[in-house]
This record gives sequence, C-alpha cells and structure tokens, in this order.
Amino acid sequence: MKIMLIGASAAGKTTLIQRLIDKEIKYDKTQTIEYIGNFIDTPGEYMQQRGYWGSLTITSHDADIIGLVQDSTSEDCWFSGGLTSKFEKPVIGILTKIDSEDSNPAQGRAYLELAGCTTIFEVSSFTNEGVDELSENLHKLVDQYKQENATRFSADYFD
Repeated sequence: MKIMLIGASAAGKTTLIQRLIDKEIKYDKTQTIEYIGNFIDTPGEYMQQRGYWGSLTITSHDADIIGLVQDSTSEDCWFSGGLTSKFEKPVIGILTKIDSEDSNPAQGRAYLELAGCTTIFEVSSFTNEGVDELSENLHKLVDQYKQENATRFSADYFD
C-alpha cells in the first residue's frame, strides 16, 4: 500500500506521516519526493509551482491512494478545480491543523471539494484527533482499490 500526500508547503504532510507511522514529531522540511514506509511525501513547492506538476503526476503512479492535504488555517488554495480527475485512483481530502485556534474547517473543506474530493478527513497531528479514523479508512481504501484492480496486480501479469 502506498499513499501519496500532495499539498502546499507547511500544510502538515510530513508531520501527518510522522504521526501515522508513530515517529517522533519534529519539523523536517521535505526537499524532494521521499518514500517513507508506505507513504510518498512530496515537497509543497511541487504543488505550488506548476512546472513540477509532471513530477507529481509521474510519482502518483507508484501510489494506491492520493491524499490532497489542506491546512485548515490557510486562506490559500493551491488545488485547481477538478484536480482529482487527473488521477486514476482514489483521491481523498485531508484537512490538517484542526486543533489550531485560527482553524477554518469550512473554508478548507470548500477548497478540497472544489478539487473534487468527496471523502474528507479532519485531523490534528499534534492532538491525534481524527488520525486513527484516517488510518483505518486508508487501509480500507487500499484493500478496496486492490480488489477492484486485481487483474492489474495479478502475479502472472508479466509472464
């Protein structure tokens, strides 16, 4: 199972991965696309600079699920309308930093819905709120995706 997280700089992608894999939470600026266990962490600049979108598209082929990560405290939206249609696999929305005083979940949800996300999870990597629910649903989504695409993943595919 591979889950790719895409979002702007400081949206909380790396911190969320640290929480999901039970690592110590510490600031770690992602400089390049990194494979961390079952996760693919992407630099925010790749989302914010359209010249890097090709890298995101190509890397998405390694993932079973795409997670669009939106910071609930940010008024900026870097996701274009209908972005989810770019990927031929499940895409979920993840709204981060919901524990912050200046969190605006309604606005963050609107941005993710504009991008085409119909399934949205609200999480706090610091308080762990919503993280267990997200983790359980990621496992279910991966299992469902693999079942629906079983012929693409058959053992004798390359024979």
